[in-house]
Amino acid sequence: MDFVKNRAAPYLLLLFGIAAAAVGAADARAQVIPMPGGRRPATSAPRVRPNERAPGARADTGRPRPTGGPAERDSVTDALLRLEGYVPVWYTADSADYRSDDRTLRLRGDSRVERAGQVITAKDSLVYQDRRDFVTAFGHPQATDVQGEPITGDVFYYNIASGRATARGARTKITDNATWFVEGNVTRERTNRIYASNSTFTSDDRAEPAYYFKADRIMIIHNRILIGRPAYLYFKNVPVMAIPFIVQDLENGRRSGFLIPQFEINDIVRTRGGRGGSRGTGREFSNIGYYWAMSPYMGLQLAGRWRSQSYEAVRTNLEFNFRRHFLSGQVEGERFWETDGPGRLNLNGGARWDMNERTNVSLSLGYASSTQFERNRVVDPFRQTADLSSNFALTRRTDWGSLSLTAERRQSIANDDRTFSPRLNVNVNPITLFPNATVTIGFSGSQQLQSFGDALVRRQPPQEQRDGNASLGLSLGDFRIASSASYNHNSRGSLAALDPALADSAQIRDTTQLLPIPGRGTDRISFTASTGYQLTLFASTRLTPTIGFSRDLVRRDTTGTAPDSVAGSYGTFVAGPPRLNIGAGLGTDLYGFFPGFGNYEAIRHHIQPIISWNYSPAAQVSDSAAARTQRQVFGEFNAKTVNQITLGLSQTFEAKVRESRPVRGDSSADSASAAGNRATTAPGQARKVMLLSINTNALAYSFEPIDRFGTRFLTPDLSTSIRTDLLGGLQFTMNHSLFEQRAAPADTTAGGAPRSELRRGRFSPFLTSFNTSFTLGQNSALFRWLGFSRPSEEQRTAERGHTPDAAGTPSNQPVGGATSTGNNQQAGGGPWSLAINYSLSRFRRTPNDTLPGFRGGNSQIGGSLTFQPTRNWGVSWRTDYSTSTGKFSAHTINLKRDLYRWQANFDYILAPNGNTSFAFSVHLIDLPDLKADYHENNLGIDRPQTTNTQVPLPAPSSP
Repeated sequence: MDFVKNRAAPYLLLLFGIAAAAVGAADARAQVIPMPGGRRPATSAPRVRPNERAPGARADTGRPRPTGGPAERDSVTDALLRLEGYVPVWYTADSADYRSDDRTLRLRGDSRVERAGQVITAKDSLVYQDRRDFVTAFGHPQATDVQGEPITGDVFYYNIASGRATARGARTKITDNATWFVEGNVTRERTNRIYASNSTFTSDDRAEPAYYFKADRIMIIHNRILIGRPAYLYFKNVPVMAIPFIVQDLENGRRSGFLIPQFEINDIVRTRGGRGGSRGTGREFSNIGYYWAMSPYMGLQLAGRWRSQSYEAVRTNLEFNFRRHFLSGQVEGERFWETDGPGRLNLNGGARWDMNERTNVSLSLGYASSTQFERNRVVDPFRQTADLSSNFALTRRTDWGSLSLTAERRQSIANDDRTFSPRLNVNVNPITLFPNATVTIGFSGSQQLQSFGDALVRRQPPQEQRDGNASLGLSLGDFRIASSASYNHNSRGSLAALDPALADSAQIRDTTQLLPIPGRGTDRISFTASTGYQLTLFASTRLTPTIGFSRDLVRRDTTGTAPDSVAGSYGTFVAGPPRLNIGAGLGTDLYGFFPGFGNYEAIRHHIQPIISWNYSPAAQVSDSAAARTQRQVFGEFNAKTVNQITLGLSQTFEAKVRESRPVRGDSSADSASAAGNRATTAPGQARKVMLLSINTNALAYSFEPIDRFGTRFLTPDLSTSIRTDLLGGLQFTMNHSLFEQRAAPADTTAGGAPRSELRRGRFSPFLTSFNTSFTLGQNSALFRWLGFSRPSEEQRTAERGHTPDAAGTPSNQPVGGATSTGNNQQAGGGPWSLAINYSLSRFRRTPNDTLPGFRGGNSQIGGSLTFQPTRNWGVSWRTDYSTSTGKFSAHTINLKRDLYRWQANFDYILAPNGNTSFAFSVHLIDLPDLKADYHENNLGIDRPQTTNTQVPLPAPSSP
């Protein structure tokens, strides 16, 4: 069980003591007690000491509070209120009795006294003894402070001379993140010390609370510290837990101090055998450290962690917030020392700096030195398949445009693949020469470096890509002129030969995969210039003719021992043939309207076809050595005639929901109208529902062959996407490979060496991927259409003719209500929800396939379900199941039991790598750090078979 520092419980006792002090004012001897209506008392007035004020009280020279004093005042009363050095006290009672012998004033009956915004009421009597400087209140007295909650009790005592205030049987309500109901005996001294005895407090607002806390003795030094001993937890007057003492820092702001260690009961007593058969594997103690408040702007936390027979770790967290300089962020680093392995390092954090109103810098950090250790250490299935991302962004806005420099580093925890991508963008604001004439200028550049985990075994060399682009455009109404220049570099690093003894036979069956892989690189420079005009034919039909010019320059390079396939062309740029491009695009929108059915008033069918045509005449190429090199670099058909047509089509079916006629006296409509509910449809805009949406990728056909095999159909794959709102947002996408691949007759290069080649075979659609997902609930469109939907409690309450109690109040999930599974659903209410997703990926085999696994592919189904079987039970289940292997890859199960102000959680997690976690926890919702729990983890770092015993391999070379 954990007992972690929390400010709620101690602070409520502090407020309780402060409210009890409202029995007496700061200094009751500086009081003028006028009679109601300004009448003089029948006996002599009590002693009055001028020129005395309550500590910290200002001279009251103005009129009193509007709520204080009698309803009518005369000139004498107003003159008394304006006297310097006096604090007025207003009182009312059924009768007042003053005894001059002992100078005692007794207010009888329903009494009320107000002074400096503090009010004391009593049903029986209020007694002021001037000679003893003592005030007593009887008969359910109540004290109300300007800023606090009312406090009631059985008897109030206040010693004016010593400043000691006591409340017997005090009762009050204190709100601090939660509402606490407090009872007990409280005494406060003038030295800002509060003593409490036999005090109880609970957040259960019922007449007979199911639980409460009781403390024998409590001492509070205002704004400094709280010390209590001992404390007991009761359920139905039965003690179930005892705490020897409580020590709580009450100072405002951040303070240096020791952290509260975190552990569970099973970390103390454990008998499960672990690595090597020894007992005690998996015990974990964490958060053992110290927090140092370095300054008002910086804080440093140092904490240690220990897991038996697995690792020791030290975590450092530095946080800073310089508001004056608009700089804030935090950096966290954790260093692990494995029991039987090397050290590991994890980094996380982020920062943001607004240098000025035009310059912003942001940084985020995510890094792990060993992704295998991270997979074995964590149990979260989403963490194991996530990517660690580090980002840097610099943005500068100027009068002429903007400049942005970004960089991202991604690291996959699943397979240790790493990608680094810097980018630079320069955007120039559009320059308006004159009306309808605008010039646009843009520059951009990017780079991507990608390396693969276990590159030698997976035989995937590192890759690099660089891109640069500059564009210039001029718009004259519907007439546009555009030009651009781009640079592209693609390279692949080399891999050394792999020793057959180190190769994994399950991954590499072809011995040719063990040979060294040479590096290759290609540089391409492209120039384009085009002009076009958009012509509106009718309605939304648009025709856009274009004409342009383009030319490419290519340079290739090869590193390693493999011979060059194009002799004499590496290391230098080879210019391609200049091409003249003529094209036209035609787009339109077609609508069809049909009568509705059921709850739908009308159906609209929207078809959006797009047709484009591109023509480029053949380039004239001479029969020289340079021309032959050009054909070898760009291909024989690069200078041939290009005559292509592309067709794209998308269509949707939408339904207009029939407007419901308002019923006379409809309280729900009246309430929504009175509250200004903006969720309702605006006048003149009917609600629409997407019945069906179908989108396919564009199909391209060439009237001229594009290769030596006479290929004319240019679309090798067909992608289809379908979506509907009726079945819980059902959507699925399909990708088909349209043609088989078969070996082509051997071709020869310039040197006469044979080169294997694949050509397109017969038309045979093959499903390569399929993805679908949908969500259902009790108020889904399908159930509403079938008449099975159930209105919410708010709707049913409004239909019954009155506003629900929670109307206008934002719903808040109680602290601690969320679990490790992220199930924030309230137990005892709310609709059920079911989400299903399915994915399938397959590969069409080719004659060159040598690696296994292409035939079967992979398919996986996942789902999540949340529901409440009873009023106080909530269930959440999320799973992933591989239909290819017939195994579950991940499980996340949470059972939640609502115990009114308490909550019990049962959690089970299964990660893809076999890590499991079982946890049971009972915690107080209003004080979630007070809990009793059991946590059992079975991690990969505790299993010796997961230790990496692979012989180190030579690192791949950079591209």
